[in-house]
Amino acid sequence: MEGTATVLDAVLDKLHPQVLEDIQALKQCALTARCLLPAAQRILFRKVTLAEYVPPSKQYRVDQFLGLLTHSPHLAKYTTELYLYIQPSESWGDDLSQEPLSSVVPRLQSLEKVEICIYAAGSGNTQALTARQISTLLGGMAIPEIRSFSLRRLHTVDMKEAFRLCRWLAARGGLRCLQLSDIEITSVGPPSETVSSLQAQVAPTVVPIHLRQFVITHLPSGIDTFLQWATSPNSPLRFTELDELTVGHLTEQSSVYLLRILDIAKNTLSYLRFTGETPSLSSFQFNAYRNLRRISCNLDAQIFSDSRAMVNEWCIALKGSGELKLESFDMQINSFFQDNWSLRPDDLAKILLQYPWNKLEDVLVTGGCCAHFVLHIKLSFARIGADIIRECFPLLHASDVCDLVVKNVVMDSAVYSGRVEWEYTSCSGEWKKNLPLP
Repeated sequence: MEGTATVLDAVLDKLHPQVLEDIQALKQCALTARCLLPAAQRILFRKVTLAEYVPPSKQYRVDQFLGLLTHSPHLAKYTTELYLYIQPSESWGDDLSQEPLSSVVPRLQSLEKVEICIYAAGSGNTQALTARQISTLLGGMAIPEIRSFSLRRLHTVDMKEAFRLCRWLAARGGLRCLQLSDIEITSVGPPSETVSSLQAQVAPTVVPIHLRQFVITHLPSGIDTFLQWATSPNSPLRFTELDELTVGHLTEQSSVYLLRILDIAKNTLSYLRFTGETPSLSSFQFNAYRNLRRISCNLDAQIFSDSRAMVNEWCIALKGSGELKLESFDMQINSFFQDNWSLRPDDLAKILLQYPWNKLEDVLVTGGCCAHFVLHIKLSFARIGADIIRECFPLLHASDVCDLVVKNVVMDSAVYSGRVEWEYTSCSGEWKKNLPLP
């Protein structure tokens, strides 16, 4: 309260002296401030983050937020986005009904977006939640209008827990965005038997969930099972209206299910993003995706045994894309140690620049007045020799590429030092060194 009083005194000091001397004017200011309170509360409590060990200006502790709702119950109706960073405790029992978190969640009946992240503060290990704990936690969110749901860092989930999660998702008819990341599902039996059991647990008459955004990454042991279930006829998930798809770290089998999702969403998909390992593109027909406008690849160089073949495969697939009109193709390659990367920058340039990229459009304006076709290649190599960059000059100047942007590169040369940003413009045929990046 002392801090609040100091702020109020500072506000009053800003008022004109005549206002402070006029009792009626001062009353009017106080009434105006009181009228602003509901609007301020709507803004302050629209997005709520609950976590332990938090900066008070950014988040709330669970018990602290529960106290606010107990004192002012009307604040609960303002919360539409809830971010839960849960640190499971060994003192938790199977029944979470006595935990403060289970008292908070059911009060938030206006939620549209929920993100749950399980973490262990100060260590890399994560205490796994039991099936009954997850059931209790999610069961309190009996709200049909949730539009976005995200679950991250849930470890050692057995199939019973997956059943409960899927049953809960099946009841969210208004769900449009689903994100599942870093979840380890322990399968029981072959995938076909697991999916059959899962279909028996989830009634086929549930309200369909027409997803607009679907993110599924870092499911090391259960991605095959989940994707097989997600694309099965009895799954409540529908991809006929899918607009954005992000997938990562796929196995050979899960790539088959991915292609099935892409085939279902071929008339609506506009943004496709890959992280980690990318699927084989041999059976991927870009021609079928008339609305596809953006492709993004965030690749780890240490994953690929043949980086040159991987990049070449992407280029071949895009070259034969026919009437596909991409607005951007963003390939970001991360390599912290050049020895682990089998593709030199000059090799990358030779591969990329042998294809006609004039179908790629970007809003970048060069030359003063007209928009040019442009290809942006983002590289984050640790060290690149200046001679390698110079070898790219003839290739770039002879190509249709208007601009090549190389960012965050440490030049291995006595002439250049520090992190700099380089731009190549084919109009001038020269490299331009911008100011060092912070």
